[in-house]
Amino acid sequence: MSALRQQFAALALALTAGAALLCPTGAAAAEATLMSAQITRDEPGERPGLFVRASYEFDLPQPLIDALHRGIPLYFQHEFTLTKGRWYWTDKTVAESRFNIRLSFDPLTRRYRVSYNGLSLNFDTFEQALPLIKNIRRWRVADHGIVGAPSDFNAEVSFRLDVSKLPKPMQVTSGDSDDWTLTSGANRVDIPAEAADTEPED
Repeated sequence: MSALRQQFAALALALTAGAALLCPTGAAAAEATLMSAQITRDEPGERPGLFVRASYEFDLPQPLIDALHRGIPLYFQHEFTLTKGRWYWTDKTVAESRFNIRLSFDPLTRRYRVSYNGLSLNFDTFEQALPLIKNIRRWRVADHGIVGAPSDFNAEVSFRLDVSKLPKPMQVTSGDSDDWTLTSGANRVDIPAEAADTEPED
């Protein structure tokens, strides 16, 4: 009986170790770290308004890379929110903008494609494609006339993997695993004086 219990214990230990390899627990959610962000007013060749540039750094979780190589596209979203403080009520959202990027892999050509705003660019390696996802430039987020005194306003940027665009079975899986999560959380961005309008709206 003692030998049988030892064999059972050894089998249980082996199964537990195998499950840990297949389904790691306690893994921290992948974090996208904001490296820099800036708000500017107007950009050459663009319609007048407020623009954002932002740069993030992150390592894409291995399950997402594996899914990409199986032909499942990944969708990422840059977000911008501008609010105005009100002493008599909650802050008022005066501008919101989202910028979506699609990353895909073609198993036949072995090339990566980054798509956004109707444009597509092809790359030979994953490392070449990733900077277009991590960095955003000349992103028009609002019209003129929105910002009065910068001290009355709060601007935030964020970045995340849009799990709602994953296939339904993967959406269920992502809800139970940090391996499918990538987000920066909200990060405040200073509003420069030159971004303010000379005649702010109420």
